[in-house]
Amino acid sequence: MTIDIYKDAFFSHSPFSSFFAPTEIYVVAREDIEKAKLEQTKKQLEAINNRIAYYEEQRTEVQKELDQLTRKKETATND
Repeated sequence: MTIDIYKDAFFSHSPFSSFFAPTEIYVVAREDIEKAKLEQTKKQLEAINNRIAYYEEQRTEVQKELDQLTRKKETATND
């Protein structure tokens, strides 16, 4: 919702009207701000959890590859 207090008094169709027009004021309820912050925090936590899961998966894959390379090296050394 915008409040255009001076729009009728100062608005014209000249090329300079956009530069000198009064600013618009947006009124937002505190509850809406708190709700938006809560949603943003939930999304941030979800993103962090997704990154953790991704890195744990990558760590497992690299560990498996390392184990395979170690076994091959041990097998080659024993022969």
